[in-house]
Amino acid sequence: MPKRLTVLTFLLAAVVAIVPATASAATCWKELVNDYWADNRVDRTYPISCYREAMEKLPRDVQEYSDAQDDLRRALLAAIRDERDSGGGYSDPSQQEDTGTVAAASDDGDGPSGFFAQVIEKLGPKNADSIPVPLLVLGSLALLLIGAAGVSYLARYLQERRLTAPPEPRP
Repeated sequence: MPKRLTVLTFLLAAVVAIVPATASAATCWKELVNDYWADNRVDRTYPISCYREAMEKLPRDVQEYSDAQDDLRRALLAAIRDERDSGGGYSDPSQQEDTGTVAAASDDGDGPSGFFAQVIEKLGPKNADSIPVPLLVLGSLALLLIGAAGVSYLARYLQERRLTAPPEPRP
């Protein structure tokens, strides 16, 4: 019995050690797209396969109507150049410090300065999977208009009920 428990514990530990490594390798392209989506630049260096997979998995409309494909290709070339210059070693992006940027774009401020800029920064999309702010605004406006139409309909209905003829007096 103790022998089985030891083997079972060892197998469970091996599975736990292997699963996170494969999960992070399988989603590195998503991390790359989310990194790009946040500010339209790639801030960290990822494995070369992540760039290629991210470019393949971009939706067709994003590939055709935005600069994402070109920006990711530029970041891929910069990563290849950095890998060649550094001797071929690169680190896991989850353990890498954000010391430099791959796509050269400087941040000229400490963040949003005005009230509305701060609100948009707080409400804005943080990654590629989140809902865009204009869509949230349009959805809220549509719900507001539907609610106003419902209140108008209810008011008209109640007004018609009040205008019904009073019952005839009894003789």
